[in-house]
Amino acid sequence: MPQDIYQLTGRHCYICIQWDGHRTFDQVKKSVRVDAASEGRCRVKHVDVKGSHYCELFFPLK
Repeated sequence: MPQDIYQLTGRHCYICIQWDGHRTFDQVKKSVRVDAASEGRCRVKHVDVKGSHYCELFFPLK
């Protein structure tokens, strides 16, 4: 599964603490390595969503 590096911008699930998908967070570089097309479980809505999903119920990684 190819993974890309994304900065902590926007309101996408892959940078939300409530998303249970597979990702790697680099706190020093403030970036996330993730396959944005992969699915994970949203702990707020209790549904499976892709990491690239845009959401208003958003809690960013710090």
